Formats: sequence, C-alpha cells, structure tokens
Amino acid sequence: MEPQPTAVLFVDVCGSTAYFERHGEAAGHAMVRRCFSVIVPEIERHRGRIVKTLGDGVLAVFSGAADLVDGAIAAHAALETANEGWPEAERIRVHSGGDLGPVTFDASGDVFGDAVNVAARVQGIAGRDQIYVTADVVAQLPLAELSRTRPIGRFALRGKQEEAELHEVQWRIGSSTVLVSRSSVQQEVRLSLSHEGRVIELAPDKSRLTIGRVESNDLMIPDPAVSREHAEVARRQAEIYLIDHSTNGTYLTPGDGRPHHLHHAEFPLEGSGTFCLGRTGGPAIGYRVTVQFRAA
Repeated sequence: MEPQPTAVLFVDVCGSTAYFERHGEAAGHAMVRRCFSVIVPEIERHRGRIVKTLGDGVLAVFSGAADLVDGAIAAHAALETANEGWPEAERIRVHSGGDLGPVTFDASGDVFGDAVNVAARVQGIAGRDQIYVTADVVAQLPLAELSRTRPIGRFALRGKQEEAELHEVQWRIGSSTVLVSRSSVQQEVRLSLSHEGRVIELAPDKSRLTIGRVESNDLMIPDPAVSREHAEVARRQAEIYLIDHSTNGTYLTPGDGRPHHLHHAEFPLEGSGTFCLGRTGGPAIGYRVTVQFRAA
C-alpha cells in the first residue's frame, strides 16, 4: 500500500469522563450519539470520510487541507447551533485537531501513519470549542482561506522530539465577543503544584509538566505505586488538564469534594484541590489554578 497525502481530523467530546461519572453509562453513550448525529453529517457534507469512532471521538480523513478546515468549522458551528436548543446541562462541547501528511489505508479502510498520531496529539492540546491544526495544514490552504487561521505558537507533542508549530482555525469570525477577547484582553492561566513542601509552577513558556517515578519528570515521586511517567498537567490555551498515563491510575479530589478516578483519561482542573498517585491515600499533590486577565 503506497502512502497517500491525506488530511487527518480528530474531533473529541470535552469533559466526557466527568459526564459519564455524573450521569452514568447509558446517559453518557446517549450524549455521545447525540453529538455524532450532529457533527458526522457535516464532516461528510464537506467531503470527509469517517474512518471510525473511538469512544467519544471521531477520526475522519479528507483529500486536502481546505476540505478539512471547512469540515471542522461546519461541525463546530452545527453543534453550537444544536446546543442552543438543548438545556444547559445537556450541551456538548468538542475540540478538534488536524494534520496533513502521507498515510496508508488497509483493506478495511482504516488509516495509519504519523499524521494520524500527530492529529490526535494536536486535538489533545486544543481547548473547548477550539480547532488546532499543524503548519503542514496551513501551508496547503488557498490564500483566501489563510485569514481563517492564526498562529498560536510551538508546542511539545508526546512522542515527538521537536515542538510543532500550531495554528488555530477561527470559526467564530462573526462573533464580536470572541474578537474583542482576542484583540484587547489576554487571559492568563497559571498552575502551581505542591508536594511535601516543594512547589513548582507551570511556566508561561511551557505547555506541560510531567509527574512520575523517574528523574526525567518535572516532579519526581519515588513511590512503587507511581508509574515511571505517571501523569501530566497540560495547558490548552485558557484551561489546565490533568492527564493520567499510569498503570494504577490517579485519584483526583477537586475543591467541590467529588472524587474522580482517572485511568488513561483526563480531567479539566479548576480552582484548587488534590490528586493522589497510584492509590487512594497515595502520594498527594496539591494544585491551584488561577486565571488573570490583562490588557493586550
């Protein structure tokens, strides 16, 4: 099978882990199906092919960058319109990531290649309602489409040695609220972690902090229940996420007191709270997320 240049898009539901825990499996799956019923037809209408669904996410491929951008914008816009007719508690938010590169397809139509992995990592960096794409996608856009994108910086992608240049697709161009917030006010999110008297902060020029048993982590915790690369906290624009990569899981207790067990899952952090590594009562890390607004 010869590799074919292909634009790859991941669209994923935000906060689905918390939704499943609050409302149960049946309600969670119903929410995901409702989301797919809105976004999948829009992706297909813009010449995208749904390769597969992955839990609460969709993997789609397009022949080119312009179709990917059009399809992602249409999916986000359609979901926002649908949300207006749903109760506040039932509204669904998604985030998307895209890349372009050579991939191969097997007999079943499944897709393989570095662009698939990169698109998944980029989607993981995007925050709620955001569409992030790589520079390779932007480089293939027609000149008329470039006004829809803006560079947001370079980010570390798990598994890649070099940071990737990412761009945001601005799909709410007509919204004066969004334009004002981008042009005149900057929202700055700060994170501090504390463990046994040590405090570390997520620097403004970094997108993530890693936590684990070995010295290569930003916060090393030598406990047998802690995995070598146990978890990370990642900044995605104006939000901070705790992401578990471990064998035994991470036990999170936010400030509202409602506990969550994360196992190869993520959860948005707000305010302050604690999380324990490897077991309940395991090594405890306190966290505090603060948001500041300042003039650009």
